[in-house]
Amino acid sequence: MTHIIPKPLYCNTTGGTVPFGAETVFSGDFEEIFQVLREFMPKTGGGNKILFVKDTFLEKEEYRIECGENDITVFAADKSGAFYAVMSLIQLNMGRKSLPRVIISDKPRFYHRGFMLDCSRHFWTVEKIKKILDFMALLKMNVFHWHLSDDQGWRIEIKRYPKLTTEGAVGNWHDPKAPATFYTQEEIKEIVAYAADRHIMVVPEFDMPGHATAVCRSYPEISGGGEGKWQHFTFHPCKEETFEFISNVLDEIV
Repeated sequence: MTHIIPKPLYCNTTGGTVPFGAETVFSGDFEEIFQVLREFMPKTGGGNKILFVKDTFLEKEEYRIECGENDITVFAADKSGAFYAVMSLIQLNMGRKSLPRVIISDKPRFYHRGFMLDCSRHFWTVEKIKKILDFMALLKMNVFHWHLSDDQGWRIEIKRYPKLTTEGAVGNWHDPKAPATFYTQEEIKEIVAYAADRHIMVVPEFDMPGHATAVCRSYPEISGGGEGKWQHFTFHPCKEETFEFISNVLDEIV
């Protein structure tokens, strides 16, 4: 029995095993993904050769794996398909020194396979986010929805509006007075590049017009007012300064 998530469209064991581990060698097409793939490979175990073959008859993200007696051949139309094939092999390995000999054919059922992380209410470090991206890649997820602003905190550096990180980044879900935590623009770029290497698109979220408390306490001149827990909850919709702020922030993020 093979244990791969998501379950492949077709998977058939043919008997016997093939070596797999730290000494496995990649060759053939899609050489540009080999270095990232090595980061996922087991650190121990034997080795074989995985030959990558570009097959234009396959669809985007689709792959086919054929495990021979000593070698493995991966057929894919693009880098993402080749990448996902090895993710299936790593899941199939589960720390063993060999793989069952299998034939696998698979492609995604859904184009958008997303995961959302709320870093406004609960801040996550760059290293922890990278670990999440690694797990996403292993499960062949391809969209990282990054919730970076809400009432509890603003988490992305905007150089034109420094109060967003000196004041707006203060607090979290558990403690409204917690020290400011946010991602610098360089850290954002680092995470976007790390995700791209794993065939994951980052979709940053700038929450508006509501859930804007962290912004409006930093720049009350664009606040829509409100009382009690709803104070500063929305942007002011009738001020030109509001739209200028939003436009400037989006220009800097993009």
